Amino acid sequence: MARNFFVCWRGRRTASPKPADQTLAEPDTCLPKRQTNVIMKRMNPRTYRAGLLVSVTLTGMAVLIIEITATRLLTPYFGSSIYTFSSVISTILFALAAGYYLGGRIADRRPSERLFFGLIALAGFCVLLLQLLNAWLLPRIAYRLSLVEGPLVVSLLLFLLPALFLGMLSPFAIKLLHRSESTGVGTAAGLVFFWSTLGSIAGSLAAGFWLIPGFGVSGIVVSVGLGLVLLGAIGLLVFGSERRIAGSLVLIAGLAAIGVTGFESPRDETLVYSADGLYEKIVIRDIPYRGRKARILMQDRNINSGMFLDDGRMAFDYTRYFELYRLFVPRLEHALAIGGGAYSVPRAILRDSPAARVDVAEIEPALFPLAQQYFGLPEDARLRNHVVDGRRFLQDSDQRYDLVFLDVYQSFASVPMQFATREFFRLVNDRLADDGVLIANYFGSLAGDTRPLILSLLKTMRGEFARVYLLATADPVSEELQNFIFIARHSASAGDAVDLRSAREIDFSYPELRRAAEFELMPGEQELSEALVFSDDYAPVELYAARVLRRYDTLLAKKR
Repeated sequence: MARNFFVCWRGRRTASPKPADQTLAEPDTCLPKRQTNVIMKRMNPRTYRAGLLVSVTLTGMAVLIIEITATRLLTPYFGSSIYTFSSVISTILFALAAGYYLGGRIADRRPSERLFFGLIALAGFCVLLLQLLNAWLLPRIAYRLSLVEGPLVVSLLLFLLPALFLGMLSPFAIKLLHRSESTGVGTAAGLVFFWSTLGSIAGSLAAGFWLIPGFGVSGIVVSVGLGLVLLGAIGLLVFGSERRIAGSLVLIAGLAAIGVTGFESPRDETLVYSADGLYEKIVIRDIPYRGRKARILMQDRNINSGMFLDDGRMAFDYTRYFELYRLFVPRLEHALAIGGGAYSVPRAILRDSPAARVDVAEIEPALFPLAQQYFGLPEDARLRNHVVDGRRFLQDSDQRYDLVFLDVYQSFASVPMQFATREFFRLVNDRLADDGVLIANYFGSLAGDTRPLILSLLKTMRGEFARVYLLATADPVSEELQNFIFIARHSASAGDAVDLRSAREIDFSYPELRRAAEFELMPGEQELSEALVFSDDYAPVELYAARVLRRYDTLLAKKR
């Protein structure tokens, strides 16, 4: 008896091989032989196999739902940067790799159904713990962490354990399937990886097309945690007759879920609205700003736009620059805003230009009704809202615009690549009226390591438009982080020069725009010759944005 135990523990076979036509091979297990035979005799081999494959399919689905949801948990604190996505993906891949290794070692020593389904339940409890950390710990520590290293630290803290235990299941299932049938280990591995990958595909599609658009992120995480615990409990009940254990797991998980969902984050007196949108977390706050009360819209970590509550005027300087179109366009009839945000610019155009019709291309469907409810956007037949990507809208439209205002961001420092290339600017030029202008907002710095982003944008635009003006919104000689406004004129207006100093003669709604010429930047040809021309084939916008993030991170560290 003792000899058999130690031989099994060390993973050696001493018995003679069974005949090839035997339906069920002798289980290579450290369970007592009588207990193993009871499980095998009670369950048909096909039912046994189906139970294991359904389990790996559902756990594969859980892995991808957690991975996709993970980015939505971090972006409110760290933005949708390349660091956030890389940290989440790397952490989960590392955890899965470690889980595959550990699961294989443990499966060779103790290939037990009880342990297999116990790991599933344990993974479920780790997911519930993830939600507790998200609700309680993350708001307290995330803003103290670096925008660069912070996503990796938080990813390891939140997602390592759930993905580790889920990763242990595939080698376990392969071992259990192989020992229960006469099929070879290759066939068993192929079945397990086929069904687990199919589950992952289903989880990815479900998260993107159904779960995130229809449910809150917290609800998704809690549901996945409960589902895994329930799956583990059912497996323990069916495969091991562990009724007490299964019932206890479900009861504990239910109580834990109630506790987690009922947990309240620290009270925020400035909060007006908070919910998950289709693409980001949307938050509206009332804050003191420049001695007045302002209402701001945040999309993840991006402060998109804001207005003063006492008079409804724009709170942030860069949004006011849209009105410079009056230098170039004698009569505004058709305007397009790519990126609605709080719809500050469309609202101002509707108010100040009675004859103008405004199209808005905003990919986040929740923002239009929120702008009407919280930012005073009126019901007006002249405003047409389109829930679509801005570049796709331009491609499909045959309308020519007097003004195209571009204000889109992927993270607070990064514009989506498709809005920064020569192909995009060529498309905009084709959709502008002969005296039309593009006014675009980008974020960056004139410091040596971040300056190439601004210069490359300028060089790329100059290749497609008749004239491009570049203005700094804070200081044209400072290296501080600030918004930069690009004003690009249609190619048909090449011979019609406009001096920004003529802005002094215009009665703008925001008088500071009369000083626009003082903020103009005019880089030399030598400096521009070293800049890139962004194209759809190659536009390292994320690389340049990463430098901006590092600079911003350094400034935050100094303030702390």
